[in-house]
Amino acid sequence: MVESLDIGAMIIADKVSRHVMANYYTLLLDALQLEADRLGYFFAQSDTGAIMLPTLNENLAWKVRFRRICYLYPNLNEDWCRLVEEGMSDGSAKQFLRAMLAALAALGIRLQGGPDVCSQLEEEECRLREKSEWLPAPAPAPPTDDGISCLASEFFAWLELREPKDGVDAGVVNGCADELHKHANVTGPLSMVVKNPL
Repeated sequence: MVESLDIGAMIIADKVSRHVMANYYTLLLDALQLEADRLGYFFAQSDTGAIMLPTLNENLAWKVRFRRICYLYPNLNEDWCRLVEEGMSDGSAKQFLRAMLAALAALGIRLQGGPDVCSQLEEEECRLREKSEWLPAPAPAPPTDDGISCLASEFFAWLELREPKDGVDAGVVNGCADELHKHANVTGPLSMVVKNPL
């Protein structure tokens, strides 16, 4: 007969946590090694390691962070890149990479440069430069209340330069001014927006 077990027991919890964390770090170390291989590096038992160049550091941190985010938030795939970039910006991604490399170094395992590492890093730097040049320009910010006030001032200044015309209802002018405050998405010179309202 199968007997029930208390899975909350310390001895079971210890084994489960070790297994879960081992699987988790297996995924992260795999991402680290794949990116190192792509850039011409490898890990080996050694007393010394390769110099951590900026491009190498950036790429390794990004890949490990990406694998980590994918694992922790599997259903937020549309937000993966944003979450990765946040970790890169606040420094947590590089800090986590340093912790992983330090743990490997404690085991005598360090990053080594392969024979083609220079050319592969140069290619990667070129790729990153090209990527940055093709990034879309940020969308213009919506006009603030100050911007709307400036538009209104420009509108009235423009009206003063116009010759008065008979039969123009004053409500037309007031109505145009009201519309400036209603439509916060109006941008550009007012002379381009209001075409001869009188």
